[in-house]
Amino acid sequence: MNIGCSTSCFYPLETEKAFEEVIDLGFDKAEIFFNTSSELELPFVNDLKKTADENGVRVLSVHPFSSALENMCIFGEYQRRYDDFIGIYQKHCHAAALLGAEFVVIHGALENRKIPLSDELYFERFKKLIDLGKSEGVTVCQENVNRFKSQHLDFMKKMRAALKDDFNMVFDVKQALRAGYDPFEFLYEMKNEIVHVHLSDNLLPESDCLPPGKGNFDFKKLFGILDKAGYKGDYVIEIYSRGLNVKSELASSKEFFDSMN
Repeated sequence: MNIGCSTSCFYPLETEKAFEEVIDLGFDKAEIFFNTSSELELPFVNDLKKTADENGVRVLSVHPFSSALENMCIFGEYQRRYDDFIGIYQKHCHAAALLGAEFVVIHGALENRKIPLSDELYFERFKKLIDLGKSEGVTVCQENVNRFKSQHLDFMKKMRAALKDDFNMVFDVKQALRAGYDPFEFLYEMKNEIVHVHLSDNLLPESDCLPPGKGNFDFKKLFGILDKAGYKGDYVIEIYSRGLNVKSELASSKEFFDSMN
């Protein structure tokens, strides 16, 4: 088992510097969390790719900076706004392809909206994102995210039924907890559709997003469930700095997982 790290752990450090920190810690797998539109331009992406190649690091996934816009701009009813913003996702998919990443991670629409969004329209719009990914040879995935439609297991099951083989899920431990779920309930139901995993630890549901090894989450159980399901994906640590000495904490988390091997 080889665990990677997301550059988002170092936010608000600039993306390229965060990537260097991930590499300096000895991780050889990473998720790139883009933070602004200029980082999707070819010179910046090519520099990231050069850094990855020179250090033997595999970029696993890409997280769009525009997640906060998806509710209104991608999963909204105003067609022209959608037409104007969909190109951002084309750029994210292209950047992912250039970096050699397999996955693009989507948050989607908020659960509570002023104007309710039908599930059917949501699935239709998400399929368009999936098709953008396919045009670049990458897989667009739905992450379970607290306060979003995707926080609900029933919604994810309905999405799976609608998209069939095109449905792929990124599972995030802390997001499941924040939505009030036992993470293993999600895992057991979605184990065959999960293609990428965001790891964090917890002590109690209200004390989540801890560095792995600093809580009591049963990682061996998580790995066992997915291994038994034939999981071929990777695992990435994703925590928020929140005043932590994040580099030191991530070093300890890496040692924690290395000891499990």
